[in-house]
Amino acid sequence: MIRFLRNDAEVGVVDFCDENLNLLAHAQSIELDVGSRCGGHGVCGGDRIQIPEHILSTLSAVTEMERRHLSDAELKDGWRLACQCYLNGADLEFCVALK
Repeated sequence: MIRFLRNDAEVGVVDFCDENLNLLAHAQSIELDVGSRCGGHGVCGGDRIQIPEHILSTLSAVTEMERRHLSDAELKDGWRLACQCYLNGADLEFCVALK
């Protein structure tokens, strides 16, 4: 289960985790706009989400596209691009913050 938060308020819940879908696709499955303007190709950098520290290791590795849009400090603080993050397991429950 993935809970999406904006300003500490829940704005959407996805009741499944599919390791074949990126986090943008999970948000789109409930018609939640997370800011992607390029269709999920990592070009715009608009779909920034903050992942809790204990979940970071369960996600795919940071991509070159993310490194172009996010500073080292942002990456260290758990910021990722939703279109570039894939889950490395389906039995997860966590919250992500939207920018």
